[in-house]
Amino acid sequence: MKIRTLDVLFLTVLSVSFFSLHLLRAEKENRVIAAYFENYSQYRPATGNRKPFSPSMIDTDYLTDLYYAFAGFGYITKSVDPSHPHLTGDFSIQPMEGNDQNKLYPEILKLKQQSKTGLNIFLSIGGWNFNNPQDAQGTGINTYKLFSEMVAKKENRQQFIDSVIQYAHRFNFDGIDIDWEYPGDLTRGGQFEDFEHFLLFLQECQSAFKATQPSLYLSYTAPAVMPVGLPKKYQDHPEEYFKWLAQCAHYVDRMNVMAYDYHGPFNVPPITGVNAPLNRDTDPLSSYFIQKTLQNYLSNGVPANKIILGMPTFGHTFAGVRDLSTKNFGAGLPFTAAGRPGPSTQQPGLLAYYEISDMIQLNHLQFGADSVTNTAYGYHLPSQIWVSFDTPETIGMKAKKVLENSLKGAILWSVDMDEYQWEPKFPNIRQVWNTLHEKGN
Repeated sequence: MKIRTLDVLFLTVLSVSFFSLHLLRAEKENRVIAAYFENYSQYRPATGNRKPFSPSMIDTDYLTDLYYAFAGFGYITKSVDPSHPHLTGDFSIQPMEGNDQNKLYPEILKLKQQSKTGLNIFLSIGGWNFNNPQDAQGTGINTYKLFSEMVAKKENRQQFIDSVIQYAHRFNFDGIDIDWEYPGDLTRGGQFEDFEHFLLFLQECQSAFKATQPSLYLSYTAPAVMPVGLPKKYQDHPEEYFKWLAQCAHYVDRMNVMAYDYHGPFNVPPITGVNAPLNRDTDPLSSYFIQKTLQNYLSNGVPANKIILGMPTFGHTFAGVRDLSTKNFGAGLPFTAAGRPGPSTQQPGLLAYYEISDMIQLNHLQFGADSVTNTAYGYHLPSQIWVSFDTPETIGMKAKKVLENSLKGAILWSVDMDEYQWEPKFPNIRQVWNTLHEKGN
């Protein structure tokens, strides 16, 4: 049996202990331990002698909720209709992948029947690329204005809400997640009026979702920091944005905070940074870290018992890192490009946890632990590569923030990027479960 050793490495560097294993079962109203499933993970080649990932591999013993990412609306994708992808002219829910309805939905929903934790299945609508005008080869170039157009008029909102309720009941989803990135972002199809319209939309969703039978949960996926494309009012007074999020929280059952992607190969200027720093950033003047995010949310009125803290099972990679050395491990250094795509995820600048684990096992990366940000990193001096990521141990530290701040729970992006085949399977998800269910918590 193949055993991963990243935790042993992290223990050696930081000298911190594992949390005890307590396989307690969570009731539905207790803390949420959730993860996203990416429907496009089906296209990833298997690596490291693994089998290709499939939903049947997900261990539901350590999850209370699973989010299916993504569905869209108002657009038929190329995957669904290869000969004629097109806008539909309405705001009805549509699958993103051609086999969502006949293959992947049934596989995911079968997990609910097998679950011992009362697993809830959410359908997440939107996602980064759905609102990305730079997504010229995919969906975003056609769909990036649809959220703003949908919420702008009552009849559009009603059409969306009616469609989503019908769709959720048809395919037996327990809840709907709205992943609009982001309302009011002028660089991504948004407009100033989105802020008012979105509140009306959430209010109408809440009312309709409670009234329907069976009722539906409603969640909103929100950013860790204020988006850079927001109007000047919010840029000048960031606290107003978080106060607006507190208004949103009034109408949702939970708010999933994407506490990752603080830094990445998208950084401008091109300076390396940590994906998900915990208590502080490597730059002492930076406010890009998880504790600051929670402070912004809580101090401006977002209820702690509605916050689901996001955590990554992936790392960001940087290439051409200047002055990289064992004395200067890599954060805060100039770089020239995103790191090369991984053999499975095949996305520049991003590696799944299992890909990073493989690279360390093969000595393609040297492992390091950063006690400043409570994260891990990997580096390769000859090729000037640096990777910022989390291990199960640092994920456990993040889970302790859930306890310290009395948050609703945690959600990981994503289950398919955790180690899904070699023992211990799903180590990051297990660590969250074990931490939140440790005796006395």
